[in-house]
Amino acid sequence: MRILNYIKSSMKQPTKDALLVASRQELTDTVLSLQSKVEELSFQLEWFKRQIFGTKSERFVADDDMQVALELDIVNKGDLSGAPMVTPVNVTRTDGKTGKQQQGHGRNGMPEHLPIKDIVIEPEIDTTGMVRIGEEVSWHYEMTPGSLHIVRTTRPKYVRRGEDGVAIGELPSLPVDKGNAGPGLMAQIITDKYVYHLPLDRQRKKFKSEYDVDFSESWLSDIVKNGTFWLEHVYDGYVKKALASSYLQADETPIQVLTRDIKGKTHRGYFWVYHDPIERIVIFDYRKSRAKDGPADFLKTFKGTLQVDGYEGYGSIISANGLIHAGCMDHVRRRFEKALDYDKQRAAYALEVMREWYAVEKEAREKELSAQERLMLRKEKAVPSMNDFGIWLRREIANVLPKSIIGNAIQYALNQWPYFTPFMTDGRIELSNILIENAIRPVALGRKNFLFAGSHDAARWPAVIYTIAATAKLHGLDANQHITKLLTELPRMNTAQVGSLLLPSWKPTVS
Repeated sequence: MRILNYIKSSMKQPTKDALLVASRQELTDTVLSLQSKVEELSFQLEWFKRQIFGTKSERFVADDDMQVALELDIVNKGDLSGAPMVTPVNVTRTDGKTGKQQQGHGRNGMPEHLPIKDIVIEPEIDTTGMVRIGEEVSWHYEMTPGSLHIVRTTRPKYVRRGEDGVAIGELPSLPVDKGNAGPGLMAQIITDKYVYHLPLDRQRKKFKSEYDVDFSESWLSDIVKNGTFWLEHVYDGYVKKALASSYLQADETPIQVLTRDIKGKTHRGYFWVYHDPIERIVIFDYRKSRAKDGPADFLKTFKGTLQVDGYEGYGSIISANGLIHAGCMDHVRRRFEKALDYDKQRAAYALEVMREWYAVEKEAREKELSAQERLMLRKEKAVPSMNDFGIWLRREIANVLPKSIIGNAIQYALNQWPYFTPFMTDGRIELSNILIENAIRPVALGRKNFLFAGSHDAARWPAVIYTIAATAKLHGLDANQHITKLLTELPRMNTAQVGSLLLPSWKPTVS
């Protein structure tokens, strides 16, 4: 029975006229009946979700699982338009009596020209004395760096003499059940698109040229979508972890998004990027605009120090949430760099003083000082100079034209100067947002290659991938290998176990 039809048929509501003439007791009985039915249907809905998304030992996914997902409102009908989301594997069954192969339900034959890695999976139980009656063979594409190959899995079937029931090994979990792409291939396609900025059409041509394999662009797009579905669980874990931190850096960068409102036109959306320098986590959060509503919503539960540039939208968020405002010295420095050609004496002085502060931070990093040790070093070598520089700013603003380039640089520095107090009193706080700007750079490169996201929903895909790739990089991990291991582990887990995959606590082995 379809879930949606069942709910509709079960929720028979009295007509408006009947309610108008009903007695108080009848209305009470109707409300209680509907309340009971809602509780019953809510329980059934949760049960169905557990069957689909619970641990493998507790769930049963029907053949028509996408229809079930539609009725549970897990996916939108529009997401299923065009090519199917899953390309089924070819399964070959061997008849135990005749020895003939029986073709399974999959599409397209297994490419014979690619290298084949054979795996045999025996049942976990003791098969001594059992009769082998055949086998099931399935295959999928897999990829290690620079090598596309086939993984062919053979599972012998056994039966005890004179007894019913067949013993067969369990097929390993793949990111797409019955799909024909392994986690290594999915990770390669995803990282090629978002980390190395290679659009799917170019990837399609590359697979054809290098491996003589025809992958449609729609199939490659499904790979990205299905891979992102799994990685979103890790993304959500990082979001919760970052918001539980007491220190975040924030910045933003635009991305063009196709919109249905005006055909052929793009919408200017934004990735709001947050960086936790302590846990080394980077979060990309997609929003439709640069309005402060985006970061206000994301940061509504965050408490602590927020380090930002001079964008005015952060001010009200910091005030409303009672946050500590930390400034970014890079934005101050850049304004004095622009003023070099107009007032070399003042601009060069400012830049030279700042260079000394950056040198102190470099020394602290090279010595791997703790936050307390770094603060002591700053108080010795940087804080006195910073106090003197604040006095210089207040004196020189009266000696320059307010609207000149040097005047703008000094005024901006004066406006931001109160926000460098956290740097001078807290050894955790960085001098600038340069770390988060480094994490944003791949977005700029990606814009030049894939140009735009296909929809607001699709813009969330790169947000998820950029988050995981940037966080992996901060921990010295290769993005491709890291995502491969995530896509290998996630299909075997339930939601409660995802937290174990988060960096820095997760220590994946390097293969």
